[in-house]
Amino acid sequence: MTAAASTTSSPAGADTPDLSPLWASVQRTHGWQPQRIEGTLPEALKTTVIRTGPGLIERFGRRLPHSFEADGVMMALRLAGDGSAQGAVRIVESPGYRAEQAAGKPLFGALAPWWRRFLNGLRQRTKATGNTSMMHWQGRVYALMEGARPVQVQIDPHDLSTGDTSDLGGVVGATFSAHPHRLDQTRTTINFGVTYGPKPSLTLYALPDQGPARQLGVVPLPWNTMVHDFAVTERYAVFLVCPLMFSLGRALLAPRGFRGLFRWTPSAGAQVLVVPLDDVEHPITASLPARFVFHLANAQQRGDALLVDWVQYTNADVVTALAGDGAPPKVDPSTLQRVEIDLNTGAVRADAPLWDRGCDFPVLPAPRVGQRYDTLWLMAAGDDQSRGIVRLEPETGTVNAWTPGPGIRASEPLFVPHPDARRDDEGWLVSLVLDGWRGESFFGIFDADRPSDGPLCRVWMGQALPTTFHGTLVP
Repeated sequence: MTAAASTTSSPAGADTPDLSPLWASVQRTHGWQPQRIEGTLPEALKTTVIRTGPGLIERFGRRLPHSFEADGVMMALRLAGDGSAQGAVRIVESPGYRAEQAAGKPLFGALAPWWRRFLNGLRQRTKATGNTSMMHWQGRVYALMEGARPVQVQIDPHDLSTGDTSDLGGVVGATFSAHPHRLDQTRTTINFGVTYGPKPSLTLYALPDQGPARQLGVVPLPWNTMVHDFAVTERYAVFLVCPLMFSLGRALLAPRGFRGLFRWTPSAGAQVLVVPLDDVEHPITASLPARFVFHLANAQQRGDALLVDWVQYTNADVVTALAGDGAPPKVDPSTLQRVEIDLNTGAVRADAPLWDRGCDFPVLPAPRVGQRYDTLWLMAAGDDQSRGIVRLEPETGTVNAWTPGPGIRASEPLFVPHPDARRDDEGWLVSLVLDGWRGESFFGIFDADRPSDGPLCRVWMGQALPTTFHGTLVP
């Protein structure tokens, strides 16, 4: 393993860094406007990046108990290739958000009165906050959260506005995951939705580049739980079912807060579901010791084995840490893990780390999804709550990392391919970074081969922005 030199930010105007804006409501929203540039933008880089996250932690003068319940705020960067940069910051104004604004009070979630929370649960009414991820499909952009339908987003020269929720042509049920994955080889995006109840299940969806969306089928779950992400190949969808049990009884009692709905039960272990896309109702199952996973990096088939890579934690403390309500609990470091599953027997033949440093938010070159890959980028944890970016070659263990030091927090590094690339991993990384010393966020542009060189360019956004989880690229 080789590691490149790191870089450290110097304090500028502050004695200590302030990271509190990551878990506070956005200060200012605006449509597209010119942003201040430090450094030189690559001339060939032409794209629009839209990220989303829980950007309204306080509502009607009260603070939400968990960031997962917050309305989404989109943070966007537009690069036209002419040396300029435009930015936008807009609330995901979903139908539920607009109803609350009109009423002047909370109607959904923990801040609503008990009787309303109870009725919402009986009627299965939720607010589509759009606070987790973005999806670009058939010329439209959608803001996603895993507990509701997508929210349509309108991108035009003047605005970044939101409309109604969508069932994508009558196909999507009550929920649609925030982690769709597109397969280049089939030109189709695969996603899923979770159904909670006496018979919990996953419904799989196929969204082709052309033509209508369709359901692929329903696969039973062993218990009610949070399923956040999955991996997909041309033949299989792969899910890890963790022992974070969702309590239907507690949900019916309408507790005040997200955390009271789940219970970590390690004695149940974990299950891998390998779901044939042409026979969804008959998955291959494999049992594993308990662990918690938010994000899967990839899956690939090699002969009669399926290799699945994910970022795993020893328990679900990270869910509590993401509450954003004060000092977070200590979370055991995550690891990038590879599991090898025998497709004939369902046996787990190997379960070993690919990288043993704290990390998350894995990103691949788009053509490598579901196939063998040489390069992976991740957000890497550092000391003093800092977050950097790492380029990892899983097969060789070669690492190239940007470790910015305390007070700097990078987000998921989105990969933008070079238009004249000779390799599918040649291009740039775009990450939204909070500089806690300056009290301002910037979109950092990195060389995808050498993130250790630090940002080639910083596009400053004029304010410290809340945390974002995921984003997408719009041509």
